[in-house]
Amino acid sequence: MIGTSIPEYIFIRVCIFLVQYTTPLCVACLAFLAAAHGWAALSHPFSIALLAYSVLDTLYAILIYFPHNRRLKEEAKHPPPLSCEERGALFHRCFANVPDARRYIQMWFLGADESEIRRDNVRDFILWAFFDRWPGNETDEEDAELDEYIDTIEKLLGRRLEPGRGKAEGLRLTLDEVETRYRSIAWYLAVSIVDFASHCQLAWNGFHYYAQSPSRILSVIPPRLQDLFTRRYSESEDLSYWCRPHTATDKLPVLFLHGIGIGLYTYVPFLAQLNSESGEQNGQGQIGIIAIEILSISFRLTGEPLRRPDFLRQIATILDAHGWDRFVLVSHSYGSALATHMLRSEELADRIVSVVLIDPVTILLHLPDVAYNFTRRRPREANQWQLWYFASMDPGVAHCLGRHFFWKDNIVWKEELVGVARGSSAEVVGVGDQGVRATARPLRKVAVCLAERDLIVDTLMVAQYLGADGDGWVVPSQTGGGDASSKGWSMGQSMGQDRWGSGYLTRDGIELLWFWGLDHAQVFDTKENRNRLCGVIRRYCTE
Repeated sequence: MIGTSIPEYIFIRVCIFLVQYTTPLCVACLAFLAAAHGWAALSHPFSIALLAYSVLDTLYAILIYFPHNRRLKEEAKHPPPLSCEERGALFHRCFANVPDARRYIQMWFLGADESEIRRDNVRDFILWAFFDRWPGNETDEEDAELDEYIDTIEKLLGRRLEPGRGKAEGLRLTLDEVETRYRSIAWYLAVSIVDFASHCQLAWNGFHYYAQSPSRILSVIPPRLQDLFTRRYSESEDLSYWCRPHTATDKLPVLFLHGIGIGLYTYVPFLAQLNSESGEQNGQGQIGIIAIEILSISFRLTGEPLRRPDFLRQIATILDAHGWDRFVLVSHSYGSALATHMLRSEELADRIVSVVLIDPVTILLHLPDVAYNFTRRRPREANQWQLWYFASMDPGVAHCLGRHFFWKDNIVWKEELVGVARGSSAEVVGVGDQGVRATARPLRKVAVCLAERDLIVDTLMVAQYLGADGDGWVVPSQTGGGDASSKGWSMGQSMGQDRWGSGYLTRDGIELLWFWGLDHAQVFDTKENRNRLCGVIRRYCTE
């Protein structure tokens, strides 16, 4: 993620303009040449190249880009609905973890004036958030349930909502129209080049590529020509991945799930560095790494992302193929949603010995920050423009989030991270409890890595939730990201520093690593910060 300086702002705006309007620029240049030098100028090699590109990009738009994006108009296929009891438990748990009800409601309604957020508006929002549907045709029982939820919200707000419907428009991610911005063929050519560069770097660092079947080569735009020349193919039908063999006899291997971006490109130095200082140099072998490629969020035109049962089944197939019975799960950003699925899987959860979440988006996912900042916030600064155009408005990413990202499936609570021992007295968690009791015995080690200036996640809020002791938690009145020190919060006030000095150990046994001054994903930019991450992961790999 770039910074917020004026030169970076100019740079990113120019990049966006060129990616979006390359073909009109080519046509304008051709028209200028023809006007200035006559039609004979169009026989120049430069003019021929401009004309060829313009024709190629037009054909690509007509035959590939726009037909592919017709799926954006399809309705989401929501998971099976929760029962009334399950909805009630989830609702009360979520609202027990809403520090500021007024801000919560306003942000879910895109900052609308409170007078325009009325009872029917909130009713429509609840229908999406907890029932997964549009308003209309509710039964008498569901109407009573909705009234109960609205009454609870009014108590938190400290006032009655006005009857009727106001002008406020709510954010209903999987029901709203999916918005994207055009990308020329030049952009996908650049993605292809970066993809191939990542391929070479990973291969150089000892990783083996396991490709999808050659029959699927045309299902991904731009095509991955390296799939035609690999000697290894994935045991999974849909997931390609990179694997560095596990040879360490005294350590656990690592499964890595990346976030939204150009595949694994951002993570190559991190993955290579993870083993650079491991026990391999002492003759104990190297830590094995499997890095899954999630092409639907990798700036490509591809098929739909895997549904949760299919993803879990195919991940299990890959792990079984390599004989990994126990491993450390590491995820970044969007990968935390897939990590949540694995933590709830009966087949996979017990195989996860430790978890490291880097810039997670799924903790306190019921709060509006992630959905608003990623999909609705209008950009102002350079980093926001980068996020908006190259991630939020990417057709593949927008489709994945707008039609396949279901917050109830992806949200994770801190007791699910550490895993409360089954049958223990600490396992009983009442409705609205903050999480595991202080006396609970965790089943796994967990580290959560947060960036101070994260432009997607309110990391201060997440840190305070993780550091709460179950008896309630208080947050400053300021909102959204920003400088933690300016909000009067000190990392050491509610958490004791752990004995390694690399993080803060919460009362629930979660190691919290706070990266001062960094934005989302910037932890991978410098060797010093990567060393801090790798040190924690290598420690967790040691049983």
